[in-house]
Amino acid sequence: MPESWMNTLTKYRYPVNLSNYCGAHNFPNHFKQNIIGDRETTIKFENYFRENCLMLEPWFEVIFWKLNSQPDRAQIHTCTVVKQLTEIRPVSPSYLLGTAQKFMESVTRKNFVTFRKLFFSSNVIATVATYPAFLNPEIFPMVDTRVAKWVNSQYTIHNLNDPLGPQLIPSVFGISSKSTVLTSADFDFYYYWILWTRHMAKKMNEISNNFHWRARDIEMAVFTAWGDQKGRKTPLLHLNPI
Repeated sequence: MPESWMNTLTKYRYPVNLSNYCGAHNFPNHFKQNIIGDRETTIKFENYFRENCLMLEPWFEVIFWKLNSQPDRAQIHTCTVVKQLTEIRPVSPSYLLGTAQKFMESVTRKNFVTFRKLFFSSNVIATVATYPAFLNPEIFPMVDTRVAKWVNSQYTIHNLNDPLGPQLIPSVFGISSKSTVLTSADFDFYYYWILWTRHMAKKMNEISNNFHWRARDIEMAVFTAWGDQKGRKTPLLHLNPI
């Protein structure tokens, strides 16, 4: 049963060349990594962030990395966050870390909004949700519209397969919202996605040999399973209910 998940996870790819950031010259010791983007090199980038998160620059690098699939947005929003955190409302990296940890210790809408407002005035979710996933990928997944589309199309069959476990709920995105991104209206979807990926990782570790699954790995597999073709209505790759 777990083979479909393992096979899909091995196909995960998200290559990012950080040096493509238009403001990289302002950070001579950063924005140098060319990340191949398979699971191994992505984990190295996660580790790099945790080891260096008491500097501001890695927080900027993660923004650019997260938005890389949308090159224009990556440039614009990285510049916006750099200006926000260094000029408009300067904060220390230790304050960013502490605010992220407060959310991670108590996963509430209020704590998330407090953390999100340090970066963005808009009510977006996905970009800021990257930080908990990098700080503790064991129990925090990332989230994005590809994940939302997968959940919206697959939640019923996976919930029915494990009715006593955490249940996925559909996102507002793509159903009752005209927004092209995940917003605060999707916080409940994000909350239950966190619980579900933790539960799934635990189940996978009970039946997998010689491989340790994290919540982040469950999310990577789902991200890959959906595929990146626009207009897709069903996943590119099938993931068996476990």
